[in-house]
Amino acid sequence: MARRRIGIAAALLAAAVIHARPAAAATDTGTLTVTATVTSNCALSGGTLAFGNYVSGQTTNLDVQGSINYVNCPAGTLTFELDNGANANGGQRRMKSGNSYLNYQIFKTGARNSNWGSGAEAVQIQVLQAGSGSVPVYGRIPAGQTVPPGSYSDTVTITLTF
Repeated sequence: MARRRIGIAAALLAAAVIHARPAAAATDTGTLTVTATVTSNCALSGGTLAFGNYVSGQTTNLDVQGSINYVNCPAGTLTFELDNGANANGGQRRMKSGNSYLNYQIFKTGARNSNWGSGAEAVQIQVLQAGSGSVPVYGRIPAGQTVPPGSYSDTVTITLTF
């Protein structure tokens, strides 16, 4: 009987060892492609060029200064291009009120001797540190324009390249 007990114990022990072994598992490897597109948040944050009052037919130019603002731009070269506006006649910028037009121009410098436009007429600035800032804009309504009273305006598109 002792032999039988030993035999049964050995069988139980063998069965326990067999069941305790983990089952062999198959494995495989692969890859996970992880991507991100980082874009600059460099942007224009508005601009103003307000001439105020122009007296119809006045004998002096009306000169003003405004600004174009930019935010979150990287260090490097920023290029600002201006189109001729929504009411242009060829290369002449014009503000409109009803069916009447008031000529004006936008310049790169306070001397008002170099038009601000696109291509070779664009304004470039060097930004030494990433950040925000503004670029001065110089405007002029030439003297001698006789136009009806009214609120004159135009929309000029600014293109910022960085």
